[in-house]
Parts: sequence; structure tokens; C-alpha cells
Amino acid sequence: MLNNFITRLKNLNISNPEQEFKWLACHALNINSAQLLTRDFSEQDFNILNKFIVRREQGEPLQYIINSSSFYGRDFITGPGSLIPRQDTESLINAALELFNNNLNLKFLDWGTGTGCIAITLLLEFQNSFAFMLDKSQDALKYARQNLAKYNLKDRAELLLNLEDSQDNFRIFKPENFANNLDLIISNPPYIASNQIQHLMREVRDYEPHSALDGGTDGLDYYKIIFNLASSSLKDQGCLILEIGDYNQADYLKDFNNNFKFIKAFQDNSGFPRCMAFVKL
Repeated sequence: MLNNFITRLKNLNISNPEQEFKWLACHALNINSAQLLTRDFSEQDFNILNKFIVRREQGEPLQYIINSSSFYGRDFITGPGSLIPRQDTESLINAALELFNNNLNLKFLDWGTGTGCIAITLLLEFQNSFAFMLDKSQDALKYARQNLAKYNLKDRAELLLNLEDSQDNFRIFKPENFANNLDLIISNPPYIASNQIQHLMREVRDYEPHSALDGGTDGLDYYKIIFNLASSSLKDQGCLILEIGDYNQADYLKDFNNNFKFIKAFQDNSGFPRCMAFVKL
């Protein structure tokens, strides 16, 4: 029966179906990997596992099912309503580490924080830093709040809601509160062109929030917003680090705003220049 479950995952063209089955089974049955090897599976176990395999067959992302995703070597609580952390986005962390080197006292804004994986990773790498974590999704901010608690960082961050009204005690974001006061703004904004959403993988298109993906007609809508915010919120010589989606966006952004000088592009693991860094003049 267990081999049948693995075969069903293989039929989905999953890269490592055996490992994925272990993650699903451990989460579904609330056991660890050692217990999985020695468990005497009951009919109830098989029924539970089948329900989880069906969810994957329907396209639901693994990270939503097990409520966890890996980012920069750490696990983050993840679920519906939040963008799933990607390995490509780790290039933002590498950029910040290179640009700020041993500076441990950063005050920075993570625009579109989602699960909080970017901000929390930087808080752990820059030991005396403080993060403002901004999102327009209250669902996403709830995951960010849980992840801050998981890593004991609630005193070193503030969650901000980018809406006019908060239903869950999140502080409302007011740009004027950050006038020329931040060392860094970092972001993985929505950058997929609206007409390309329908062509994404099913588990992305049908499950992840489009508000975290859709960047408007040309995918550039939110870069314009972020550059305007950075112009008024960063200190002189402060840095802006942005994830990008393609070479056209990279060319467009290099000379986009006269208040900023392009510093460097940072590659992801596939060699694509996944993020761009700018300094405020």
C-alpha cells in the first residue's frame, strides 16, 4: 500500500516522490521519520494518508499541506494565503549579507513580507537589527507573526498592514513614519505580468495568492510603488534590494529612478540575475 502511494506521487512527476511521501506521512500521522520506519500501519493510517495524497493529486502545494517550507536552511510555517518561500529568493539574503557585511544594527523594511522568511532570516544574520514587516494580506501576516514567535524575534520586529483598516490588531503602515530613517528596503514583490498568471504551474496558479504574484500589465506596477517609497524612507546611501522576474525588468529598472544608482545584480542557483541592488543618492 505504501508503495502505491509513492507511485501515485511519481505519476505527478514530482522530483523526489519518496522524500515527499515521508514528509507527508510524518505530518499526516504526527510522527517522526524514525517512527515511520517502524510503524505498524493501520487501516485508519492508510485512510489518512490517502486523503493527503489526494490533496497533492489535486495540485495543492506540499508546503501548504505540511504547513512548512524551507528557506535559507530554516523551516518556516506556511499555509494558504501566503506566498511559498522559494530558493531563488535566497539571493536577496546573499545580496544583503554582501552589501552590509558585518553591520549588525540595520533598521530595514521587508515590503510584502508574506511568511516573514526574508525579514526573519536577516534578523538572525544581523544580530542587533530591527525589521518592519509589511504586507497587505492579514492572512500572510498571521504566518509572519507565528514565525517571529518560533524564532523568538517578536521584540525585534513590527508587523505592518498596508491597508486603511486592520481587523486583527496589526499596526497600519504610514510611510511618513519612516522618512529618511531606514538603512534597507528589501522586497520580493509581485512581478508576473497579469496575462501570464494563467500559464503558471497548477499548484501556483490555483493555490497561491494572486495578490502576491500579479504585477500588473507588464509586471512592473509594484516596483514603481517601492521606488517611490524608498525615495522618501531610506537614509542617504541606504540600499534597495529587489527580486526580479526577467531580463526585460532588469533593463527597465537599472535607470528607472534618478534618486538611485544601480549597484549590482545577484544570481540565483541557476545563474539568473534574480535580484538587483540600488543605493540612494
